[in-house]
Amino acid sequence: MNQRMPAELRRLRELFQSCDPIPEHALTGAYAAVRQRSADRDSEVLKLVGDSAESMASVRASGRPEPRVLTFAMPGRVLEMDLIPTVGGQYRASGMVLNRAGQAPPVGEVVLRHPGGECSGSLDEHGAFRVADVPRGPLSVVFRPVRSAPAVADWLVC
Repeated sequence: MNQRMPAELRRLRELFQSCDPIPEHALTGAYAAVRQRSADRDSEVLKLVGDSAESMASVRASGRPEPRVLTFAMPGRVLEMDLIPTVGGQYRASGMVLNRAGQAPPVGEVVLRHPGGECSGSLDEHGAFRVADVPRGPLSVVFRPVRSAPAVADWLVC
């Protein structure tokens, strides 16, 4: 424990740890994410530039859950993805990776990492992908192009 922390905060921390400990699976997932993040230091950054969860949503027209739309940017490319809720607390991800105008569609795969592993979808001839059975919770998006370094996004919660 940090000895520079005021004694009152140390006692409060000890109280929380004894009365409401962090579940082991949450700690394991958090440490795995940190290890994976440090392993990705040589990768390009896939920056989240748009998230429909942050928009000021007006009244929703239907009772069905709306997809969450995530937009990521990387040098020369944009990755847009819809997360559509399905049964059992999972999502179906579908989207597209776009190159700059005039360039051929990208080739590679989109990988969705989660504490239990990863799932992926290959890009088709138009740069589109689909990934089924994506679990809710922490998620990191990775674009792995053919013949180039991967682009990795920070973790977010879905």
